[in-house]
Amino acid sequence: MTTQGSPEKGKKTSSTLILAAAIVILALIVGAVFLLQRPAPTPSQTVVIRFAGWSAGETEMKSYQKMIDLFEKQNPNIIVKYEVITQMFSENILASYAAGAAPDVFYLDSAWAPTFISKGAVYPIGDKLPKDFVDQFYPFLLEPFKGSDGKLYGVPKDWSVLSLFYNKKLFAQAGVPEPTESWTWQDLFNAAKTIYQKTGKPGLVIHAEFNRWLPYLMSNGAPPPTFSSAADAAYFDNPAVKTALTNFITLFQQGRKEGWIVIPSDVNAGWSGEAFGKELAAMTIEGSWMIPYIADQFPNFKYGSDWDLSLIPQGSSGRATMAYTVALGVNSKTENIDAVIKFLMFIEGPDGQRELVVKMGHTLPSIKSLANDPNLWPSHAKELSNIGKYNIVKVFFYGPKTGDLEGQFNQVLQAAVRGEVSASEALSLLKTKVSQSFKG
Repeated sequence: MTTQGSPEKGKKTSSTLILAAAIVILALIVGAVFLLQRPAPTPSQTVVIRFAGWSAGETEMKSYQKMIDLFEKQNPNIIVKYEVITQMFSENILASYAAGAAPDVFYLDSAWAPTFISKGAVYPIGDKLPKDFVDQFYPFLLEPFKGSDGKLYGVPKDWSVLSLFYNKKLFAQAGVPEPTESWTWQDLFNAAKTIYQKTGKPGLVIHAEFNRWLPYLMSNGAPPPTFSSAADAAYFDNPAVKTALTNFITLFQQGRKEGWIVIPSDVNAGWSGEAFGKELAAMTIEGSWMIPYIADQFPNFKYGSDWDLSLIPQGSSGRATMAYTVALGVNSKTENIDAVIKFLMFIEGPDGQRELVVKMGHTLPSIKSLANDPNLWPSHAKELSNIGKYNIVKVFFYGPKTGDLEGQFNQVLQAAVRGEVSASEALSLLKTKVSQSFKG
């Protein structure tokens, strides 16, 4: 006989199955909601940023690579690709924007900052940086990186100042006393002539560049230049400017003909630092960046025993020098702003500058408190101690077209040094360069 199941047992079985199914459906719904709320996984958590700079030589490149390696070690999720552009740096960076290939962060020279800011090419990083971070820097070094909107578009990674560098051995060989704080420009020129006569080595190597000649002009009564409109071409009508520039061009042409003053190419050198390091000339007027270059490339040419630095000579109106600073500009269209800001604060902050600028002797620290750091190189410490002895310290910044004008001025001065144009023709051409620049 066949036995059939009871109706009650069937009801319980059905209820159990319905309940189980409901639990499964509910679990699926909850799981789906959870998955929808979770952020989509990224292919990789690593960020790559491109950092571009120029180079004062192999020394600078090696120093920055050391800092990048240290940064990547502390930030394993950020990779920094270091790119060195050796010629026409700012022009090449601007051109890379048009091609959509601009780096995320790059050197932003004080002379070119207005151009990059006006084109909207750089990010207003002052909006991202803590106020106490910005307040660490020398205020006068921040000025070139402020836009007309009052925002800050860069903070200086370091700075440099022009000094007179001299070869102690050549001075001794020629029997010429070393430079003192009382030295005038005439003392410098007389020493350069005597050293050439006694040793056969040129007494002075200097670039035919407006920014290198400005200390002579300003110490002899010329006002610091500012070019904001075509009307400012009248700067070259100023009697003190005309007299000083005419005298320097005339003296340069004569000295070059006689052999006691040269430009770097006259002694087969790429720049004054190379000529000085190879001991091809007794003196040069160069920036702080030359110090680590000499230490790295010419290790047997020792500071203190073989060479030293002094104040730039004084003129009829006192003593003047030039200051240079470079920020790290941030591409306004970077897709990695947080990673870039982290890198920027690492390189430019106290710890980064203490390593790169102070200990490695790269240039001068732009953070005020580091001026008294015990690890500061003696040569850099001497430069900082000399700053207060100048009547004028002019930051390399003439106005909104500084970079463009400097290049055009230098073409004129190089032609003058070669004797292709007279001093009066050079003055006329310099005026024209200013007028045309702003009319364009």
